[in-house]
Amino acid sequence: MSAAEYRPPLADYFDELERRYGDQFSFDKLNDEELATVERLTREAIEHDPRVSAVEKKNLAPLLTLLDMQRGKRKAARH
Repeated sequence: MSAAEYRPPLADYFDELERRYGDQFSFDKLNDEELATVERLTREAIEHDPRVSAVEKKNLAPLLTLLDMQRGKRKAARH
């Protein structure tokens, strides 16, 4: 597989979520396990995957902020 053809596991997981949720996809719809998987795969892409470019890593960083906000929103809703 060439570098141009490489898709990090995060991209494949987002495809799976889009198939599962279709047009209704949102972080609010994800269960805690799905949210944790997105976070784990995002961190792996940013911190450990040498095939993810520096630009892609920079573009993925805000996703961690969104995930943290979603976690905070859920925590507040539980209290």
